[in-house]
Amino acid sequence: MLGMLLRNPAMANAPLTWVYGLATFMVADAITGSTLFVTLTLNTANVLGVLTAWLYLRRKDKEVLTFQRQRSVLVMFTGCLLGAVGCTAAGAWPGSIAFGVPLWRSMALWVSGEFYNFILIVPLFMAAPKGWFWTWQGTFKDWNLGMLLPLLALAVSEALSLFIGGPGSIAFIMPAMVWCAMTFGVFPMAILNILVCFGKTATIAMGALSFTPDLVMEATSYRTGLALLSLAPLAVACAYALRMHALQKLSHAVNHDFLTGVLARRALIERGQKLFSRLEEEGQSVSVLMLDIDHFKLVNDRYGHAQGDVVLQDFAVLARDALRPEDLLGRMGGEEFAIILPRTQREQALAIGQRLCDKFREHQFPLANQDSMRATISIGLHTVSTIGRQETLEQMLSKADEALYQAKNSGRNQVRQYGPLLAPSSL
Repeated sequence: MLGMLLRNPAMANAPLTWVYGLATFMVADAITGSTLFVTLTLNTANVLGVLTAWLYLRRKDKEVLTFQRQRSVLVMFTGCLLGAVGCTAAGAWPGSIAFGVPLWRSMALWVSGEFYNFILIVPLFMAAPKGWFWTWQGTFKDWNLGMLLPLLALAVSEALSLFIGGPGSIAFIMPAMVWCAMTFGVFPMAILNILVCFGKTATIAMGALSFTPDLVMEATSYRTGLALLSLAPLAVACAYALRMHALQKLSHAVNHDFLTGVLARRALIERGQKLFSRLEEEGQSVSVLMLDIDHFKLVNDRYGHAQGDVVLQDFAVLARDALRPEDLLGRMGGEEFAIILPRTQREQALAIGQRLCDKFREHQFPLANQDSMRATISIGLHTVSTIGRQETLEQMLSKADEALYQAKNSGRNQVRQYGPLLAPSSL
């Protein structure tokens, strides 16, 4: 219930939600044959525990609650502990009367049981992807056979803990759990925490661990310790996911132009060279285009640098829309861009270049005074039908650049291909 309310704040703010929640708990207890006293008092305590945790957690940022911050696990621990204390404060005394146990024993059972349930179930709700469960396929799309190794290590660790036994056996699984946390991420780790902890708890009922009903404090200690141990792999998964996200952002910032979002010059050269190596092995063709926005300095001088930035950004969008996923687009500097078209013959490259010229020429760039402006581009093209060692990426870029300058000297707003005559496109 707490997880659903935190995921849906509007639902939590409706008083009827709490009434329906209490009614649902009571109906479930009534079906099992509980007395009215037990049904009313203990389920009221459950709802009060949820309310206590919700009052604390609802003030936290969404990023914290969904495990996108370093302190997320600590905040979740505090909220779940408060919820367990709230349940215990309201339910320990009625529980001691209903089940005929001392108050201290009832308190121990309540606080450990509720904390155990909160700390295992709430993270599952908060880390779950958005949308219905049948839209979660992307969560597991990167899984492969190598990811079975940490699961195998976990199974072996669990088997050893059952075989060896003793008080320390509860921690045998921790190295494997940390490995799983670094492999799978936060949401799969929340699922794994539930499976492992519930499985270990089930071993008590099957007699694999020597706890008896009289050993309340020992059982409470075991359950609380297990719940606390589940926090470690969750914290590792959270920290590891944040680290990988930070590295991805850093990699994107280094490899992409900050203004247009296309590849930076260095990244384009590096990826282009790797692409050339593959195409050489396959004996495939490749085309390289050099593109330059005509009279770009005049745009900056007349309309301002902010408008010039808009022109660059819109060009990048238009170019990306016209290219295939395997094509490479990068900014070489200023208003000059380069495109690498793998497995593309000269006629295809000419058609793509001409289409870019036409789209850019027809595009209207809005101005601050509700007017608009237009701009054009010039393109130089060089194609090789089969890549050889004598034709490197740098050489092709240089030849495409020569064709580009010929296009600009011939009136701009056109595509020129590299060759003895540097012939303009006939399209």
